[in-house]
Amino acid sequence: MKTWLVNTNSKDKNGNPNAFKYMLRQNKAAAFYGKASEVDKIEKGDLVLLYHNKNRIISVGAVVTPYEGHDFSAMAKIEHWVDVNWLWKADFDSDFKPTNSINRNDIGITMVNGTVVNVSSQVSYKKLFAAIASHQNF
Repeated sequence: MKTWLVNTNSKDKNGNPNAFKYMLRQNKAAAFYGKASEVDKIEKGDLVLLYHNKNRIISVGAVVTPYEGHDFSAMAKIEHWVDVNWLWKADFDSDFKPTNSINRNDIGITMVNGTVVNVSSQVSYKKLFAAIASHQNF
């Protein structure tokens, strides 16, 4: 099992500020356009941390289906995704700002360089699961 940090690239300058909503609602971790094929490295059983602006992790999940391609070949250039069972999701306010996200630095992830990054060697699983437990809202 590997652990992947997948950046939602939700800043306005990236052209898709609502990508994180799509991923959370559709149970996907995705990459788009020039970065799309980076998702192909993620395998069934891997852990995905969905990363949002300003060092925030907004969801944690297990991959249930790796990328299997598109029915429409033109779409393969636009989006690749893996299906994810989200084990934890942050809550959001009315402006879609996360209210209980996890700071990646708090769980040992200090180096991020890319849209889809293998962080298996950086993440402290003890700190990750403690953070998930303390960020639950019931």
